[in-house]
Amino acid sequence: MEQQSYEFKASNVAAAKKKGLETLGITEDQAEIEVLANGGIFSKAIVRITPKETLAEEVNEPEEEVAEPIKEEPAPVKTASAEEKEEVSYEVLKQKLEEGKEFFAGLLKTAGGKGGFEAHVREGELCFYIGAEDAKRFIGYKGETLEAIQVLVSHFINQKYEGPHISVIVDADFYRERKKKTLIAMARRLATQAFRTHREIALEPMNSYERRIIHTALQNSYEAETRSDGEGASRHVVIVPKNGQMSYGTDSSFRKKGPSRTKSYGYEKRKFF
Repeated sequence: MEQQSYEFKASNVAAAKKKGLETLGITEDQAEIEVLANGGIFSKAIVRITPKETLAEEVNEPEEEVAEPIKEEPAPVKTASAEEKEEVSYEVLKQKLEEGKEFFAGLLKTAGGKGGFEAHVREGELCFYIGAEDAKRFIGYKGETLEAIQVLVSHFINQKYEGPHISVIVDADFYRERKKKTLIAMARRLATQAFRTHREIALEPMNSYERRIIHTALQNSYEAETRSDGEGASRHVVIVPKNGQMSYGTDSSFRKKGPSRTKSYGYEKRKFF
């Protein structure tokens, strides 16, 4: 009977080993450990632990079931319409990453870039980072060029793949990382404001990646929760206070027309970088 293997992630290999051994309740001498990824700035270390044959019956004993190892995959955003995200195996992600590298390099070259980039599997996503020499030209206004490249790469990765959708992130000069920090800080500040004023706050329209950052930032907040309103290019996040009855101001058309254009908490009023 084939031995059951388990994968564990952590900031470094040593931490991943320790986490796995403690979860399985075995020592390093009682396991076969394979390092799948050493980790780095943009990715976590991954190890695969297989209990040795002598422990096979003990580990798989029905009356002493070993709990499924907790994986550090980010939980999908829980909204009213969200569906649980299916996992994609690390082996499939690595294969798709290699396919994506060739396409990505050709895409940058066609667009006049010098072709410098890095690619990693990071927390269940395929991440492509454009090198410093090409970074600025591929960011575009408010990240629109990055978004367009990301859509193309995502389409290429998923077009002939029949499994769960594989998430693709394209970044340049840490633009998305810096923007993520800014959006998280803004979301928390506005959650506090919504809680104190008992008022909903509608943000400017954002793409799905940015909306997901806002939802995730406030999913465990005691002050506010979030929802998405609008369709297409007008899709935006609304921050809803968790303190009972809310006030919508004196404008009775709020629900139909959305927030006043003079009360913007999005890109028109704020310069993120």
